[in-house]
Amino acid sequence: MMASRGRTNGWLALTALALLGSAAPGARAAAPQRFANGIEATIHGPQEIEASLLVERDGRLFLEHPAAGSVELEAGGKAWQPFAPAAVAAALGAMSGFVTDVGVDVFVLPAPPKLAGSSYANRGTIFLAPASGPVAEETVAYITVHEMGHVLTWAFIDGQPGRWDAYLALRGLDPAVHGPGAPHAERPREILAEDLRFLFGGRLANFSGSIENHDLVLPDQVTGLRELLAGYLTGRAVAGLVASSAWPNPCNPLTTIAMELPAGARTDGGAELRIYDLRGALVRTVRGGTATNGGVAVQWRGDNEHGGAAASGRYLYVIRAAGLAARGSVMLVR
Repeated sequence: MMASRGRTNGWLALTALALLGSAAPGARAAAPQRFANGIEATIHGPQEIEASLLVERDGRLFLEHPAAGSVELEAGGKAWQPFAPAAVAAALGAMSGFVTDVGVDVFVLPAPPKLAGSSYANRGTIFLAPASGPVAEETVAYITVHEMGHVLTWAFIDGQPGRWDAYLALRGLDPAVHGPGAPHAERPREILAEDLRFLFGGRLANFSGSIENHDLVLPDQVTGLRELLAGYLTGRAVAGLVASSAWPNPCNPLTTIAMELPAGARTDGGAELRIYDLRGALVRTVRGGTATNGGVAVQWRGDNEHGGAAASGRYLYVIRAAGLAARGSVMLVR
């Protein structure tokens, strides 16, 4: 859709689409794609985002989706060039050397995210920022696979200090030097994402034959590194979504959505519950909640953000607390 309209007033048209909720040709909701390496990716292209996932509030433009939360986008008139979703899918599918079981939502943004300004990953979600000009396929692959490296880190290594310790030791990284406050290329998370890209990315993702930190030995020269990381990636993710339930379900209209938390997790004042319709449009946000035996619970009264009654139907929810998230659905029957 972006290629079919004038670039000078593209964002005016984009905002109108978001406000009117109109559907662009070919902008159907994304379906998951499962690749031979076990990655299951749902790639939300710019057409889908423009047609149904954008919300304008107070002159600001937001991407709203259960997997993404609320992400503010730049709302200028620049002629941004989004990544090609097919190239993104090809890059993920070309990753090899492991067989895993992990899901990821990828948002191919029509404009840069305002806070980050560039592509980034947040837990099980990747946001790919557009460029000011045409993007080469190898650049799409490089960035996509690097960000997938962050998702794999979150899913298989975070929360397991032993895995991090083994990686740092094998890579020869000193936590005193390569800490969170180090320059970008010196941070362990960035080094690991580059190692994963270099070792398991396809030909296009490795077109440069190098990694971001040129002072480090290339990962294929570190004995045992490929085997260590491939072993981590095999099987189910150890981090990710936790269990939740809604009761009663169906509801009329009150339901309580409870999220399980691991031992020792702290809610820091409660939780955030977001209710979405089946198109991914945000219906209601509820903050707070009460502690339960082993978790936290939040009530939804079947209302929308304006205090009105939500229509009967199936709704999706995302509940977040203590740095964790849970997803599910609830049926509202009036």
